Amino acid sequence: MDNTTIKMNDIAKKSVIIEPPFIFKNGSVFSDPLTIVYETLGTLNTKKNNAILVTTGLSPSAHIASTADDSSPGWWENIVGKDKPIDTNEYFVICVNSLGSCFGSSGPSSKDPESGKRYRLSFPEISIEDIASSIKPVIDGLGIERLKAIVGPSMGGMTALSLINQYPNIANELVLISAASSSRPFSIALRSLQRSMITSDPQWKEGNYNQDDLPLEGMKHARFLGMITYRSPTEWNKRFGRKLIQNIAERADLFGNRFQIQDYLKRRSDDFISDFDPNSYLYLSNAIDAYDFTEDSHDIGEKVANLDLNRILIIGVEEDYIFPFQCQEDLYNAFSNQKYSVELLKLPSINGHDSFLVDHENFGSALAKFFK
Repeated sequence: MDNTTIKMNDIAKKSVIIEPPFIFKNGSVFSDPLTIVYETLGTLNTKKNNAILVTTGLSPSAHIASTADDSSPGWWENIVGKDKPIDTNEYFVICVNSLGSCFGSSGPSSKDPESGKRYRLSFPEISIEDIASSIKPVIDGLGIERLKAIVGPSMGGMTALSLINQYPNIANELVLISAASSSRPFSIALRSLQRSMITSDPQWKEGNYNQDDLPLEGMKHARFLGMITYRSPTEWNKRFGRKLIQNIAERADLFGNRFQIQDYLKRRSDDFISDFDPNSYLYLSNAIDAYDFTEDSHDIGEKVANLDLNRILIIGVEEDYIFPFQCQEDLYNAFSNQKYSVELLKLPSINGHDSFLVDHENFGSALAKFFK
C-alpha cells in the first residue's frame, strides 16, 4: 500500500476512503479509491490507548454488536458491549468489514465509479496481507498510534497475524481465536470444493451473473458443505441424532430430506445465500487458502521474533476441522519459544470451528478474564 493517501469520512458514516494507487500483494495497481467500512462501540479515551480492533472471519460484516445507530444484534452480540466480556464501558472497539467483502467495503461486488458496473472478476486478487494493509488507514484515521489489542477469530486471526507482521508496533496485546498461520490440506480441499460448487453453477457465468439471477444452487451447496464442517460430529449427534422431520410420509421427493439434520442445514444454507455475494465468497475463500504467515521464512518462530507484544492469548477447541487445535499449538510454541507472555486455552466446546460464535459462556469467560 505504498504511497497511498487516506481521506477520512465523517465518523458517523464509519468509512475510510483510501485514495489510489493501492498496490496489491500480487503487484496489481488499483487506480480507483477503495472504501473500507467499519463500526465502533464505546468511547476512545483522551490518551487513545483503549482501542481494541476485531478482525473478522470470512462472512461477518462490521456489525459486531448493536449500537445506537443500528440496534439489530451483531454477530458477536453476547461478547462485545457494555458489561460484556469485551466491555465497551472500558474499551473502544473497532470492527472492520474486510476488503473484498460485500457489506460496504470495496471488492468484486462494488461498482466501478466510471462505468457504474460491478468490478466482478476484474477486481484484483485479494490476499490476507491486502486485507490487513487496508485496515491500517482506519486505525490511522482515528488517530490511534497503538492499539490496546487485536482480536482475530478464524480468518481474522490470519489478518491479525499479517497486521503484526507488517506493523510490529501496532498493538500491545494479541488474541488469536480458532486461527492458524496457514491452512491445512483438509480445509484447503474443502474450500476448493466449495468454490467449484459455485463456479460450476451455470448461473455463475464466469463471475458475470445477473444480480436477479444469482448462482444460488452453487452457493447453497457450498454453504451446506461448510456448515457440516464448521461444527462437529459431537454437536450433530447431541442436537439431532437420527431424529426424523415431521410429515416425512408426505415427502414429494423420494431422495429429499428425511432427517432433521438435513432440514436444518438446508434452512441455514438458504438463509446465507440471500446475504452474501458469490464472487466475494470466492475471493475471500481463495485468500484464506493462499495465506502463509511463514512464506518468506518457513519458520513461525523466526517470524514472531521481533514483535512488540506484551501479552498473547491463543484459544482453540478440540473438534475444529477448519483450523485444528494443532494450529493453535504451533502458534503457542512459536511465541513461547521467543519468550513472549503467552497463554494457550483449549476450551471444552462441542461446536467446532464456529464455537467462538455460539459458545458465549466459554469464550466469554476466557475473554473477560484476559481483558479484566
